[in-house]
Amino acid sequence: MRCRGGLILLLLVTVLAGASTYPAMASTSIDIAAADNTFGFRLLEAVQKTMPNGNVVLSPVSAALNLSMVLNGAEGQTRQEMQSALALNSVDLRTLNAANAELIKLIRAPATGVILSVADSLWVDSRRAALRPDYTKQVQGYYDAEVTALDFSNADATRRINSWAAKQTQGKIPQVIDRIDPTELLMLLNAVYFKGEWTHKFDQSKTQQRDFTLEGGTTRQVPRMVQSGRFDYFETAQMQAIRMPFGAGDLVMQVLLPAKSATLSGLEEQLTSEHWKAWQAQYARRPGTIELPRFELKANYRLNGPLEALGMKSAFSPSSAQLTRMLAAAPGQTHLGHASLSFVLQSTYWKVDEEGSEAAAVTTTGVRATAAAHPEQPFHMIVDRPFFCAIQDQRSGALLFVGAIYDPTR
Repeated sequence: MRCRGGLILLLLVTVLAGASTYPAMASTSIDIAAADNTFGFRLLEAVQKTMPNGNVVLSPVSAALNLSMVLNGAEGQTRQEMQSALALNSVDLRTLNAANAELIKLIRAPATGVILSVADSLWVDSRRAALRPDYTKQVQGYYDAEVTALDFSNADATRRINSWAAKQTQGKIPQVIDRIDPTELLMLLNAVYFKGEWTHKFDQSKTQQRDFTLEGGTTRQVPRMVQSGRFDYFETAQMQAIRMPFGAGDLVMQVLLPAKSATLSGLEEQLTSEHWKAWQAQYARRPGTIELPRFELKANYRLNGPLEALGMKSAFSPSSAQLTRMLAAAPGQTHLGHASLSFVLQSTYWKVDEEGSEAAAVTTTGVRATAAAHPEQPFHMIVDRPFFCAIQDQRSGALLFVGAIYDPTR
């Protein structure tokens, strides 16, 4: 199975096999946005290590929601490792699911000037497997997931799954799979789509080709947009940071530009949930000018290694994975085999131009059988070297998309 690129949608396709009571864990309250942000920064770092100085664009929220649904079907060491990777230690499933349900509700709440959606679906091979009733209740009740039984051997199954993905991403990701492997029993998809207009749009007539200096000193010509006004802004000896709103301001894009004496890789080492929260408190309204590259990026990532680096090891092991709480054999079938994750892929797209931004991401997972500000001092922020950016939902604090942009031309 292979992902196809598209606009930033995070689509997690989880393919599962295997066999419900849910484990008892200590109940606790949880700041789900903070947990997702922590997971997102860790995942970004793990992916970046596999491709130094390469662009990485991910959607923490979509990945976390999908893996949370997988978590509902896991037990034992597999469940514990997944919880640790997701920054969810000591959180019971009921608390986690309720928090995710509220987050989904908040994301779906109308926001002026933006389109923002999240959706989940499960597709099970009706010939060989059926979802366990308790698991179905969890994913439908908390994640509002659509559940469909299909004959995976029929070519129409691939078409229907791709059609769902295209619909949920406004046609930006028309294909997420080109075929269904015979070993696959279940696919779980999550889609997140964003499109927003800047509160104050850039004047397209002011956009000009300018130099962008890569990490190694090579320059590229990129179209650079320019806008002056009052922005949420702060700077330190290590970086400049700006927060630009979409629509009425419920959604924002933040750009963090390392100082010329620093590097993006160095900034990435500082990306933690704690630092992110502290930086938000430093923003102050200031007059100034922002020069920002116009870019359109597409990428595909295999996340098996990065997730294993975060501690999710047994889920990928055919001999030790414990993903037994999702599926039972279909009527007439007696054995499903041992379930384990075969792959986790993510396809992403992010576009930023004078009008605003559009983003979607697709994650595909297979499970096989067997500083102080000076408010009135004008600033000038020229994004002409590698930078970090993020789209954040201000209502929840959740990071919908994060990106380390080393080369906006690729």
